[in-house]
Amino acid sequence: MHRPRCGAPVLTDLPQSWVPRVVNLALAGCFLAFLVPLALRLPQLSTSVQVLLIAIAVPFGLLTLACLASAARPGCLGRLARRLR
Repeated sequence: MHRPRCGAPVLTDLPQSWVPRVVNLALAGCFLAFLVPLALRLPQLSTSVQVLLIAIAVPFGLLTLACLASAARPGCLGRLARRLR
């Protein structure tokens, strides 16, 4: 829906329901491009570096799962947040 500066809202001709799916899939792909090489090289590093990298990687892993869930079903995370309140 498009609302011009003055006047009633106008529906656009093109459906844009694909936009959140594509954006969330692209974000998940970027996060995975960061996480996969990190996971593959993790056994070669010392224990202290492993702990630090895992602490940094856990939020990115959670973001990746959230992006994939939102790409599969747009709006599912908002409904879940409302249910938890």
